[in-house]
Amino acid sequence: MGYTPVVGWGKLSDGWSFVEATAVAVDADDNVWVFNRGAHPVIVFDKQGVFKRSWGEGVIRRAHGITIGPDGTIWLTDDLHHTVRQFTPEGKLLLTLGDPDTASTAHGGKPFNRPTHVAISPRTGDLYVSDGYGNSRVHKY
Repeated sequence: MGYTPVVGWGKLSDGWSFVEATAVAVDADDNVWVFNRGAHPVIVFDKQGVFKRSWGEGVIRRAHGITIGPDGTIWLTDDLHHTVRQFTPEGKLLLTLGDPDTASTAHGGKPFNRPTHVAISPRTGDLYVSDGYGNSRVHKY
């Protein structure tokens, strides 16, 4: 299978930019979720690249990873807030793992010290968090 870039896909509103798009995920409806270090951390497009909505302003300190759970919830890793957060697709906060602005001791183990990503087992629902910058480990929930 070959791939060809689609020029102009994912057009943003005037004055908006991705700044640093750190992660991308696709949900069951083929919406494309971009996690971004700009003013609008979560930006959602339909599969044709038409802007749908954004959220996360004022909540995310530094975007790192995005995962869409089997139930459709959105999991975001914020490496400078030392957190993993679960949201509804509309942006309502459901759960926070970690203590914002309080890192664990480097290589200390207790979550988190700049977590990077989340993976969820579709079969068991187990949650795995890579805590790679400051802890160099994977946490299982």
